[in-house]
Amino acid sequence: MADKKAVCVDAEYLPQIITEYKDNPFIEALPPIYSAGKAADLLTVEPGYHEAERELDALYRFHCIQRLSRYFQPLDTHIDIEQRVSRSIRQSYVDRNPVVVFDKTDFRSVRSTAAGFTVIGMSGVGKTTAMERVLSLYPQCIVHTHYAGKPFYVKQLVWMKLDCPYDGSIKGLCLNYFNEMDRILGSEYSKIFPSSRNTVDTMLVKMSTLSSTHGLGLLVIDEIQHLSQAKSGGSEKMLNFFVTLVNTIGVPVVLIGTTKAMPILQSEFRQARRGSGQGDLFWERLPNDLSWEIMLQSMWKYQWTKKICPLTKELKDTLYDESQGIMDLGVKLYAIAQTKAIAGGTEAVTPELIREVAAEKLRLVKPMLDALRSGNMKKIMQYEDIRPISIEDYIAVQAARIPIGEISPQAISSLEEQAILKLLEMDIPSKMARQCVKKALSGTKSGQPLSKLVQKAFKLALHITESTGKSDEVLVADEKDMRQSAGENAYQNLKESGAIAENAEW
Repeated sequence: MADKKAVCVDAEYLPQIITEYKDNPFIEALPPIYSAGKAADLLTVEPGYHEAERELDALYRFHCIQRLSRYFQPLDTHIDIEQRVSRSIRQSYVDRNPVVVFDKTDFRSVRSTAAGFTVIGMSGVGKTTAMERVLSLYPQCIVHTHYAGKPFYVKQLVWMKLDCPYDGSIKGLCLNYFNEMDRILGSEYSKIFPSSRNTVDTMLVKMSTLSSTHGLGLLVIDEIQHLSQAKSGGSEKMLNFFVTLVNTIGVPVVLIGTTKAMPILQSEFRQARRGSGQGDLFWERLPNDLSWEIMLQSMWKYQWTKKICPLTKELKDTLYDESQGIMDLGVKLYAIAQTKAIAGGTEAVTPELIREVAAEKLRLVKPMLDALRSGNMKKIMQYEDIRPISIEDYIAVQAARIPIGEISPQAISSLEEQAILKLLEMDIPSKMARQCVKKALSGTKSGQPLSKLVQKAFKLALHITESTGKSDEVLVADEKDMRQSAGENAYQNLKESGAIAENAEW
């Protein structure tokens, strides 16, 4: 995930309802067990959106469209993964209670209760994104100093996520492990156990020891299809190591990969058995049913074309046909279609436009999409991966199409739009925000800073609300209205009349 050092949080112990979870600092320091509804709320990522942004110049709207890359709408599969992770981490600590274990002289007497699982599916369905969103609900590092009135100093490593090296190298995985642990804990294990002076077998033993010492709760290995590149029994050796982690110290291992990883897992019976502790999850593309509609309905409100385009059945079916239910493709096609509609001046997302951008941007994955449409599993299994699509590259191309004359014809136009957005952020209704900004701009000299314009417009909006009691009052031209007749002196007249407060802070 992120390269920067993880934030370690101080332990705060929560009371537990389940008996075997009580009096265990590793479990009590975890966040609460979430209901499905609460988990959905926490997992949701909504990009910022203001309706007034639809009136911005094209180049500004291109920036807004890129927010869709952060969009995340949890569905049933995401909630399923959250609950599996919740059970896996807690169950892994049941028989690794540090308060009890530290009093034992024989660590081998600790019985493993770890139960990992596998997540297999084609690229683009959202496996990695979903897992990272779920893991973000848990702190990576929890610092314990006292428990039950006694000194207890441990840096608990709740979870760790590693990518399997592209060549399936065990040594590469070991190095990733030590580097990631150093990043999270602020340690220097990568210097203490350098690969130059340690064999792979030695490094694996030390990884097991460190996992136990720091109470590693869950190990996630992504891109396990790379094990197919391992030579000389490398895949078998690495899978055996995962099994050792589970069996000896009780660390559950979650394996994530594309359908190319299926033969590897099926050939290793012991790993297949252990990987099914919480049940295997074969992540299919979304069917064209309620789940697809929920995802689109939630996403469709993020629309920056000047024409509002309702989500019709034809649009829903067209987007499904062109993406084949692969969420990553669906979101990117929607973003690219908006970009092209804005750049081309049509300002509307239509089924024809979606098919047009799909033909442009999905040429390289067309064979795979055709295989999915056919439903032929033999053809589908040939394409375990999807070439990533870049929204940024497409926006750059479309931005170059916009004539210079159409980019903010007057500097004051951009200033006006920015001021309107600032007022919207202050909860000023859209209609009032526009009217007040236009009024504040009238008669003023060009080149005034944005902050001054926002001050004037906000004070106008405040006075209207106070004098009328209505937040949606429209400014009306009236020769008796000091705001209308005073021109550049409008602010001073209003101030002298007592209509504007003296101590506004900006």
